Amino acid sequence: MFYTIENSINEELVEKKSKFIINLFEIKDEEEAKEKIKEIKKKYYDAKHHCFAYITFNKDGKIIQRYSDDKEPSRYSRSANVRYINPKSFM
Repeated sequence: MFYTIENSINEELVEKKSKFIINLFEIKDEEEAKEKIKEIKKKYYDAKHHCFAYITFNKDGKIIQRYSDDKEPSRYSRSANVRYINPKSFM
């Protein structure tokens, strides 16, 4: 059993004079994830960092988990990205 995203979300968060744009959406495979990331980078071309995280499955059913902090300070990026999509956090 696994959980997925029911509704896409696009939000902005301001913390300590830094603006974070959050995009949350369902993907079907890694190629779709890469395409969405590419679209977001193009849309927000002036952003200093483009952090992302995703979990999907390959053709054999193996979990694929990827993330990038894009050199963002660790207190903001990896913990915020991966913590919220970690499958164990839903169990």
